Amino acid sequence: MGIEDKIAYLESLVPQMEFVRKGDYVLAKHPNVFVDFTNTALDVLKELYDLYKRKTGGSLPDVEYYIGMAESRAGFLRKVKFGDIVRVQDHNLIIDTWKCLEVAIQILQANL
Repeated sequence: MGIEDKIAYLESLVPQMEFVRKGDYVLAKHPNVFVDFTNTALDVLKELYDLYKRKTGGSLPDVEYYIGMAESRAGFLRKVKFGDIVRVQDHNLIIDTWKCLEVAIQILQANL
């Protein structure tokens, strides 16, 4: 799957993301769509950074650092199934991973 296909997949996931309020039932699909999005976004960022390195011949240590942090956090993400308890940690890991992705993208963008 190429970058374009992965970006199209990310775009298809966005409408599936639902806001769950206090008192709502949390279904397995609610956190799982965010896990899928996070893992795919990380893959896209890594591919984009590899493309940057090939085109420029240089590297950005800060981007590599934040990609590494995102990978380590994403390694703890889990998909839930019916009956699983969705923990605060499940939510926080997604947010922590997204923050690393955001910073890496900002640094990469500033160096284009």
